[in-house]
Amino acid sequence: MIIDANTLSDSTNHVYDYCILGGGVAGITLANELLASGKRVCIVEGGDETFTMESQNLYSPAVQPTEYEDPTYDRLRFLGGSSNHWENSTSEFHPSDFKTKDWIAHSGWPISFDEVKPFYSRAALYCGTGSDGYKTSHWSKHFGKTDIFESSQKINANIVKAAIPPVHFFSKYGMPLKESQNVTIFKNANLVDLSFNAQSLTVESIDFFNYSGVKHTVAADTFILCLGGIENARYMLIFNEKYKDALGNKFKNVGHYFMDHPVLRAAKLYPKKKEDFALFTMREHIDERFINGFIEMNESTLSQEEISNIRVPLFEESNFVISEGIESFHVLGSAIEQETIPDYFGQHMINVLGDIDMVAEAVSRKTFSSKLFDYADDFGGYDLAIMIEQTPKYDNKVFLSDEVDKLGLKKIKIEWTLHDDDISRMWKALDVMAKEIGRLNVGRLKVMKEYEERLRSEKLFFSHHHMGTTRMADNVQSGVVDKNLKVFNTSNLYIAGSSVFPTGSHVPPTLTITALTIKLAEHLLTEAIV
Repeated sequence: MIIDANTLSDSTNHVYDYCILGGGVAGITLANELLASGKRVCIVEGGDETFTMESQNLYSPAVQPTEYEDPTYDRLRFLGGSSNHWENSTSEFHPSDFKTKDWIAHSGWPISFDEVKPFYSRAALYCGTGSDGYKTSHWSKHFGKTDIFESSQKINANIVKAAIPPVHFFSKYGMPLKESQNVTIFKNANLVDLSFNAQSLTVESIDFFNYSGVKHTVAADTFILCLGGIENARYMLIFNEKYKDALGNKFKNVGHYFMDHPVLRAAKLYPKKKEDFALFTMREHIDERFINGFIEMNESTLSQEEISNIRVPLFEESNFVISEGIESFHVLGSAIEQETIPDYFGQHMINVLGDIDMVAEAVSRKTFSSKLFDYADDFGGYDLAIMIEQTPKYDNKVFLSDEVDKLGLKKIKIEWTLHDDDISRMWKALDVMAKEIGRLNVGRLKVMKEYEERLRSEKLFFSHHHMGTTRMADNVQSGVVDKNLKVFNTSNLYIAGSSVFPTGSHVPPTLTITALTIKLAEHLLTEAIV
């Protein structure tokens, strides 16, 4: 059933077996996985069934981050969470993503790929992408597209799948919960407090307010935070202020190691034959799904070169759009205005002279609104929006400000930067990729190091994948939750979502969020039997 907390005029107490805090991807998946158990389950969701500004405004930070995007609207605060505006892009993590890498500090998961793998098929069904897997060999054969990197020992083709239209988790999976007698969804129910017994290490209850300020209390055997990569950390910090860091924060890890997937247009690909790259531009539709390829590094290459992985989709562009000379022309123009000489000045001059026709085209279009060359709009190559694996850094963090929201809870601040070593590993990976594409004689990859300054500023984009702030670890010294996602120093508080990721891989996180949530449900049900 579903209850609008705004209709509850009197304070009430509720008792459940499982209390799920948050109704996004993790929360909806977990409730569905627990549904058949017959256990009493509730979801406490601060938003409604559709978007409201009243709810969304509670996501606003105290101040906008200086190097990071404003997090007010890149996540959604109503049932279904950010699945209500995601692109539904899914890929599996690799075995290497879970391993400790000597050259990357704080890497390594306390679980292996083999422990997550059994849950990927069910997770893909939730995501609407089917249970037929992500093997490149299967899909290249299915669509009759050649995998030009099949023999490479350096780089791979990989597969991304998305449902059409994207799956909105509450719209898709909410009805069985609404119709169930053992599941209760409280909407417009804002989590505001938690009661923790330091002697038994047990969370005894939580409190929520409706938008009129009426308080309700929920007692449960087990509580699971499913509030998202930023809010999980925010609430854990709020609770730990109250309980002097007793809830998994003895070593001050909550909120730290904040990661995203930065996207940098750091290279361009000029194919020898366009058809060789059909696997990466096919955008095939099958059974209400979109399937396409992307380029990544081979797992053995990661260790040999001591780099992080990158996800490289290909986007067809015209001679005009993909022109290196036009970009360099803008860089040189800005430098002249500032009376400075840019880095890589010589390379920028070479770019302009080598693309002088497209530079003239750009000037003509802007100044005279007319085209000079018909071939400017012909296919010129592939622009590469490179999603990089950002490595965990303690100083990238979500933390509390002194400013409070309308509920009286402290707002967040974010400190985030793209560190030099992550940029360096990207350049190294692209250099390896460029050499391998050349060796295979299928094209030329132009690595555009001359644009690094712009890539760190106006040409830096984000995937809005918030990860790492309540990281999973073997011990409380290194993280916030254990391998079963239980908060250290508690007996019945768990966290689900990408905030538990120790590292973020180079692919979107939702498929793995869902797989880990299904795994958590099995653990909770097994624990209940024991």
